[in-house]
Amino acid sequence: MARFVFLLVGCCVALWQTSFGENKSKLVVGIVVSHFYPEWLDMFNNDLSEGGLKRLMAGGTSFSMDYNYLYTQTGVDHASIYTGMLPSDHGIVGATWYDRLRNRRQNSVMIEGCTELGGAQNNYLPGLAPNFLQTLSLGSVMKLHNPLSKVYALAMNGDEAVFSGGSSADLACWFSEETGKWVSSSYYCEQLPEWLQSYNDKVETDHYVNRGWMRLADENKPSIQIRLGNHFYYDIARAKREYKTYRVLKATPYANTLVRQLAERLIAEENLGMDADPDLLALNFSCLDYMCQDFAVDSEEERDMVIRLDLDIETLLNYLDSKVGKGNYTVFLTFSEARELTPEDLKRVKLNADYFSVFKAVALLKSYLALVYGEGDWILDYDHVQIYLNRELIEKRHISLKEMQDRIADFLIEFEGVAKVMTAYSMTHTSFPEGINRLIQNSFSHKRSGDILFAIHPTWTLDAREVENDYLRYSKRYRVPLFVYGNGVKAGVTGGVCQMVDLLPSVCRVIGIPVPYTSSGKPVF
Repeated sequence: MARFVFLLVGCCVALWQTSFGENKSKLVVGIVVSHFYPEWLDMFNNDLSEGGLKRLMAGGTSFSMDYNYLYTQTGVDHASIYTGMLPSDHGIVGATWYDRLRNRRQNSVMIEGCTELGGAQNNYLPGLAPNFLQTLSLGSVMKLHNPLSKVYALAMNGDEAVFSGGSSADLACWFSEETGKWVSSSYYCEQLPEWLQSYNDKVETDHYVNRGWMRLADENKPSIQIRLGNHFYYDIARAKREYKTYRVLKATPYANTLVRQLAERLIAEENLGMDADPDLLALNFSCLDYMCQDFAVDSEEERDMVIRLDLDIETLLNYLDSKVGKGNYTVFLTFSEARELTPEDLKRVKLNADYFSVFKAVALLKSYLALVYGEGDWILDYDHVQIYLNRELIEKRHISLKEMQDRIADFLIEFEGVAKVMTAYSMTHTSFPEGINRLIQNSFSHKRSGDILFAIHPTWTLDAREVENDYLRYSKRYRVPLFVYGNGVKAGVTGGVCQMVDLLPSVCRVIGIPVPYTSSGKPVF
């Protein structure tokens, strides 16, 4: 009897290995595109190739994914995608936040004790690490289940690479604005892999700087002909000389090409997807980065950017077919900090739209607090959606914190453009079941968020033009498309509306590993 049971168990294990071991995906490629306007998929549909975005849309399963929190932002969204949790749980509430314990603004990925690898000689820049992430990520779960799994993340910006790779990544790489090379952090390794050092010596960053940016259709035309034809041409080399930084490349479609080229080299060098141990490659593309709202949504610049992104995705998919093999990989593509229409766009259809200036609002608020409570530095810090109060001074003056929060909420709601103001007290003492209150609560961290959080009307835009600082930039678009293609996914299926936290457990299902207990989502494909 015991022998029969042993044989039965052995047959079941063999069957499980056959059904899940041979058919599970060997490589998951996650693609997150920042600042994308989802409507471009329809607007520029005729310009897209059949082998790029259309291949993902038609050949896989599509969803409308709900982040389920109000303030979407690069870095924050990447943490949500790869942990299957909300900002209130994973702890990344912004690119920066005010650290009350240390009395300073804290960057979400910059920590002490790490240095940058691969940067300029004798220039020891601080390294980046996911230390502030408070939960397991997809890469961590894969490593826990199978230590032989490989996890890599690539992006132009460090926070995107760090949060998509998670705490267990073999390597996260990002673009150095100083050198135009690829760098990482001592958090991951003592030095860059030899193949990456060699790649950095040959990377064609300056080639893209010197060629300038024009329409793809105009690349073989003389520059004078381009200007006479009223088509755009941007002299990137001149901009680089003026600003003395390779950052200018981030505002061009070449940024995505650089990420794609490095991804192909990494797949080959690290043999991703070449064995039975599932691997993860997290790729992050951008739509003109810090200049994402400098052009109208229907501009020639944005059209060209979408066309080139589409071609980069087509090239990547073809490379995966040849190197990893059709049926051996799974790709998901979604969007972070989705682009909104600007007031200029909305005024074309006569909507009441404008920019909301938190700087002017806070200046008036400071004057108001001085009149009510007396002179003092009542506000320690603020960004475009939250305000941190000086709790030590409030306690010293024997003032009720709740009463001051309520006063400020009543004051700010009178501003044109402000739709909702919430206090930290209400967040910590009330559970909101739905609506905008719930969305704000899902973005709120007891330790890292401010005393006051507010939202502006859908037709208004946060004014980040007054100072160029990434932590001031958010999007109110919390529902975005998701396309999943390849192994474990049915073709031509529309999956309906799901939560973004459902993506991680769904990917775990595809590669045949347990869903982490920390994830709050459920598999949807």
